Amino acid sequence: MQIWNQMGYRHEFSVSADTTGREWVVVVVKGTFDFPTTPGGLVQKSAEQVPLVFADTQTGEPGYSATLWETDFAFRKARCDVIANGCAYAPNGRPAERVPVGIKVGNWSKLFEVVGHREWRAIGPVFTTTSPQPFLKLPISYDVAWGGVDRLDPEDKLPASYKYNPVGTGWSRTKNQRLIPGLRLPNTQAVGEDIRSPFGDYRPMSFGPMGRGWPGRIEYGGTYDDNWANNIFPFLPPDFDERYFQMAPPDQQIDQPRGGEEVQLINLTPRGREHFKMPATAIKFALFKGYAKAFEADVHPDTVLFDTENRRFSLVWRVSQRLQRTILDFTECWVGPPTPGMLHAKAVKKPYVRPIAEPIQLESEDA
Repeated sequence: MQIWNQMGYRHEFSVSADTTGREWVVVVVKGTFDFPTTPGGLVQKSAEQVPLVFADTQTGEPGYSATLWETDFAFRKARCDVIANGCAYAPNGRPAERVPVGIKVGNWSKLFEVVGHREWRAIGPVFTTTSPQPFLKLPISYDVAWGGVDRLDPEDKLPASYKYNPVGTGWSRTKNQRLIPGLRLPNTQAVGEDIRSPFGDYRPMSFGPMGRGWPGRIEYGGTYDDNWANNIFPFLPPDFDERYFQMAPPDQQIDQPRGGEEVQLINLTPRGREHFKMPATAIKFALFKGYAKAFEADVHPDTVLFDTENRRFSLVWRVSQRLQRTILDFTECWVGPPTPGMLHAKAVKKPYVRPIAEPIQLESEDA
């Protein structure tokens, strides 16, 4: 399939299957924008468009560290995920023990605290924490949120984990309480929810993607039992729920942005507060079977990705259309408003060839 992209964004297509085994073509477009140089200014399309992510990336060893960016090639999303990766900055460049960080997009917002490094201490049977170390900048991820794996006892062959965030820190079991002093506490915590016990049940706080096997997501992944292995593999199980494709936790899923939403970032850059409006988000998509138009719609993004360290964010758009036979069902996809030449070629039923003098914006590969 040939994709004619008039937007200058990254794009690609793939094929996915639903729970019935039917195949769908999925077109993914990713556009990147720079934060404004002046507070409240207009965002601009980035000169460097961030590539599409083809496989999940982590902060460290896969399975033992937080997901940094998840693949852009989800099949379908009903809600819009809001994800951010970056650091907390102490206001005004002065070291602080605690810093509130937050993101606001339209009517949605999320806020939590980032706290300087602390360790557990024991006074008899009572646990306390060291005072937070003042900081200027600290990374934010599930690696430094509440949770973790209790590996305190080196002779324990089956270390347990905090199931809601097995890559975090600060949590332990009562059986290992004599080994807890010196264990690092998390750097993030919910507002008004001070962490007071290494055995507590606290909410892990981050702006990053959830792990694919964590509660809150794994429930939607379906049942992979003997019946699936013997009778359904390699297709998805019938109880697979597409909510599994939402990588953000529920409190970071919003309605698809329509453009113009106010965006605020609090203490996530050295400026302290970034604010701007979301650019126009609708992109016109059209898919063709030969010279016949098979699909046309204005599509809004289903993913917002903030890369605060690089002062930019990306929007991801997605179109899924069912295949009747093979990927060759669809011959072309238009992304953005068509040129007069594209419209004329379709009207006279001739293949469109981009003129040499016409700028080529991220041409696709033929399938």
